[in-house]
Amino acid sequence: MEGKRVKACSLCGETDHNKRTCPQKPIDDTFVRDDEYITEEIDINPKKEYLIRDLLDREAYDINEYLFRGWLLLKRPIQLKEVRYVIDKGLNKESVLLYLRLAKDIDNYY
Repeated sequence: MEGKRVKACSLCGETDHNKRTCPQKPIDDTFVRDDEYITEEIDINPKKEYLIRDLLDREAYDINEYLFRGWLLLKRPIQLKEVRYVIDKGLNKESVLLYLRLAKDIDNYY
């Protein structure tokens, strides 16, 4: 009586698995299914787009949140680059906020 024939993996030759489950099987990760990606159009209010733009400027000029909120609450009396200029002059936060409050009426004071 002949012994049972042992089947070996056709990729690596080992006997504990087959070529479908071989740990040395190359992985093909270049296949991407197009139906897995859903593209949606996002409709954002133009005012929110302005806010996003101002937030990007805030980050670019490295203006802290406290001063940015004050700038917004005062209805953006000056450009953010001018806020950065005033900060760079060495004024503290309270003085920068005071500058923001007084900037619109500068002609009345000077």
